[in-house]
Amino acid sequence: MIAGGIARRGAVGRAAQSLGMAGLLAAAAACGPAEPQPLRHWTPHYEFRMTIDPRPPHANEPTVYRVVVLDRETKQPIEGGEGQIFATSEDRVNRYDSFTPAPEVGTYIARITFVTAGDWKVGMRFRRDSTQAIERVEDWVQTVAAPRPLSERPFK
Repeated sequence: MIAGGIARRGAVGRAAQSLGMAGLLAAAAACGPAEPQPLRHWTPHYEFRMTIDPRPPHANEPTVYRVVVLDRETKQPIEGGEGQIFATSEDRVNRYDSFTPAPEVGTYIARITFVTAGDWKVGMRFRRDSTQAIERVEDWVQTVAAPRPLSERPFK
C-alpha cells in the first residue's frame, strides 16, 4: 500500500510538472517576439529615445527615426524643439532630415533613405527653441543591410 501511494504521488507529480511546463511554453508563445528596445542617447540637457523602422535599415528604402526628446533633469517631454538627424557613408555620401513633430507629445519623426549598404556614421542635434544652443549626441555607426527586392519590401 505504501509503495502504491508513492507511485501515485510520483505519477501525479509528473503530470503536474508536465502541465506546468506546458503552461510556461504557452505563456512564452503568447508573448510573441520582444519589441526592440529604443536606442538611448544623452546630451547635457536632453535624453533621446529613438526607434528605427525598419530595423535594420535597408539600402534604397526610407528609414523612419521616431525620436522622443525629454528634459534630462525633469524627464518631461520637450515640445516645439528643432532637430536634425544626419548620416555619412564610408564613401562620403551624406543624407539628412529635419525633425517633424509627431502627434505624441515630445516625439519627432525624421526619415533617411540610405543609398548604399554598409556602415554609416549617424549623428543627431537638437535644441529646445531658437534661443537655445544646439546640442549634439555622440555619433554612432548604423549598419545598413543590402536592398531588398521590391516584392519583399513592406507596403507603406
